[in-house]
This record gives sequence, C-alpha cells and structure tokens, in this order.
Amino acid sequence: MSRLRWEGNLKELRQRLEEYAATNGIAVSSPTPEAELMSQSLPLAHSTTGEALSDICGCGQILSTERVAASRGTSLKADSAEGQLGTAGFVFFYLGPFRYPSTGSGLLFARSLEEDHGDDGVATPFDSGGLIEKFPRADPAEPPREFLSRHELPVPDHREYLGLSLGVLFAKPIDYLEGEEPRWPGPIGLAGGDRRRWTHEVRIPDGVGLQDGHLQAVFVAASRDADPEVDRFLEWCMAEGVDWFPFDAPRGDDFEVLTATCVEYLREKLQ
Repeated sequence: MSRLRWEGNLKELRQRLEEYAATNGIAVSSPTPEAELMSQSLPLAHSTTGEALSDICGCGQILSTERVAASRGTSLKADSAEGQLGTAGFVFFYLGPFRYPSTGSGLLFARSLEEDHGDDGVATPFDSGGLIEKFPRADPAEPPREFLSRHELPVPDHREYLGLSLGVLFAKPIDYLEGEEPRWPGPIGLAGGDRRRWTHEVRIPDGVGLQDGHLQAVFVAASRDADPEVDRFLEWCMAEGVDWFPFDAPRGDDFEVLTATCVEYLREKLQ
C-alpha cells in the first residue's frame, strides 16, 4: 500500500513542478543528458563521526537509530526529529555528496541499494529532519509528519523528479552536486535552512550491511587509521576493490574536507 501512495505522490509532485514552471515562465523539457546521468547515477551517501564509524565497522552494518537504541538498552527520545516524524526505524542517506554537518567519515553506496529496496525504501526531495524547526513551511499549521507523508516518493523512481528539477530549478545540473542554491525554490514550499532543504533523502529500513554488494567508496580521516575496527574494514575494502580515500584535515574541519573530497570523486565518476 505504501508503494502505491508513494507513486501517487511522485505523479502529483511532477505535476506541481510543471505548474510551477508554467506560472514562473520556466521552460520544461526532458532532462538534458547531463541531468539524466547525474540523477540516475548518483550514489547514496551516509556520513558519520569517527567514533560511530568504529561501531559500524565492528558490527558490519549501519543500524537505524531505533536499533542502535535497542542495542544499548535505551529508548529513543519522543521529542527527537525521528520520534516526531516516525522515521526512527530507517537508515538515512543523501542522494549525492555528504550533507550532514559535524561528521568526518563517510560511506557511498551504489544505486543498486535502492533497487533492492524498491518495496520498502522511501525518498523525499528534502531532508526530513529539517521539517522540525529548520525549514519553515508555506503552511505552518500542517503537522510536519503529514507534510512528510505527502512528499514521500518511491525508490529509485524519485530520481525522475530530480532529473526534471535539475533542469527547471537549477542554473545547471552540477550545482546540485556542488551544493549551490537553486535559482528557483520550487513547488514544495520550504524555505530557510541549508543545502539539505533541496537534497534528496533516501531512507532504508532497519539496517544496511557493509558487505552486501552495494558499497562503492569509503572516505576516512587519516586520524582514524589507528582504530583496529576501521583498519580491518579498510583491509577488506582494498581486497574487494571498494574505493577508499583517506584524507587529512589539518585545520580540524573534517566535514568540509570530507565533502570536497567526495564531490571531486563524484565529478570524476560522472565524466
């Protein structure tokens, strides 16, 4: 039933984008080859802290916040973003480069992860957590959870909407990858925040294994090399041909270096 609802949301959102373009005098056409390649090829990005990376490498999977809490014998706070939105049972990804601040290591997963979760994976054309006190909505009276439900899209089909929006809302498709603000805000009705406001989010239920055949690349701050769990994981990556990029952040801003390294990697992959 959820898949049918998500498909209906996608059809409606495409129509809203076309109407938005017509109202604002923006030409709508099929995605350009560049937009098509980017929207269909971008991997799923999950970034984390160095400490959490050690736990992920140790157990061999990224767990939902619900499962992490259960493993620690605790419960999720009801007033957390995940608690309010009902998303605690999912692992979160961004379509494209890393976007979550205060993180210093990251994992990229291929599109095939979405294809394996076509029935239970879900996407939104924005970061869901931002609905809680970060992105003002056109109708503030609508509860965030209802707004989220109206904009949930099927995977990997949500990439079709991204392909269209790259041509309609952005000056050029590469702006999405590089984190440049779109020239038009679009029909969704969100404002404020940062680049997560228009970055597609993908949620996969329960947990995502590191050795399930979808991992594409790993980005690790050089300072984490001494961690035995991370070291064993990186040895496995090298043996399996998974791309691995160590990086230094001499000024301490791991996230900015992490993001820049990832964007450069994706630019080369898209050529």
